Amino acid sequence: MNDKDYVTFARRFVKATAENMDVKELRDFYINALHEDIQEAYDDQGQKGAFNEMESWDSEIFDEIQSEYNAIPRGF
Repeated sequence: MNDKDYVTFARRFVKATAENMDVKELRDFYINALHEDIQEAYDDQGQKGAFNEMESWDSEIFDEIQSEYNAIPRGF
């Protein structure tokens, strides 16, 4: 299979699989994937990298939760 057909195949597979999942399955998948992304950032760049990853996903929620932790300096 050439690369173009592979990309089309893979995108169709992902879309069809997601459409076949219920809300709980999608939420669980998202939670696990986000944990993995944050862990990869932590493994590569430490806490600063993990915090940057979290903030890039949702800065409002990050700021809200960050305000509860005195150990995280503003602008980390």
